[in-house]
Formats: sequence, C-alpha cells, structure tokens
Amino acid sequence: MPIRRMQTTIYFVDDWDAAIAFYRDVLGLKEVVNFPDRWAFFAVPGGGSIALQPRSADAANHVSIEVTGIKDFVAQLKAKGANVIDDVCQQEHGETALIEDPSGNLIALLDTATSKFPHD
Repeated sequence: MPIRRMQTTIYFVDDWDAAIAFYRDVLGLKEVVNFPDRWAFFAVPGGGSIALQPRSADAANHVSIEVTGIKDFVAQLKAKGANVIDDVCQQEHGETALIEDPSGNLIALLDTATSKFPHD
C-alpha cells in the first residue's frame, strides 16, 4: 500500500501568539519547531503532529498523508475518479500532490523520497 502514515494536520491561524500558546500551554503539546509567523510544529503523543501556518487568502486547513511512489499513486487515484486539485510537484520537503474528498476536505500527499531534509 502506498500510504505510509498520517503525517500532520495543518491549521492556518489568524493570531500566531495565541495559537502557539493554545497548542503548547493549554493542550500541552510539545513544540518541536517554531519559526515565528511562518511555521510551527507540535508533536502529538502516540503519533502524528499538528502544524501551524499564518492564514493567507487561499489557505485551507488540511491533513497530510505520507506516501511512497506518489506519481503512480496519484495516477491510480485519478483512474478511480479522485479529484486532484494540484498534481505532483517537487517541493523542498519532497514531492507533493493535493486531492479532495467528496465533501471538499483537502488531503495533501507527501512523498519524502526526494526531500532535501532528513525524514525517518
């Protein structure tokens, strides 16, 4: 199966400081990375993570799923009728694609095989 694991849930936030304080101090999640007003990453016990980014005009909350063989997987999804919003493209953190479920919920697919950064 091409799906490796749930990677992260990405939330776009309006108030950076309030969001950081909520996830770190109220929920008690471990803050792994915080590049102020750009990207924050919190580990969730038992697996997965929550990432925060500042809200922009085209921002939409979504989940990210790590996959292998993303090009073949996206081709299979298209053949099954999946709505591919953004086809496979190379990013610094790996190859990505964006699909949506029948209700319009966004799912980012990430293949870290070509990432410039280390991944487990």
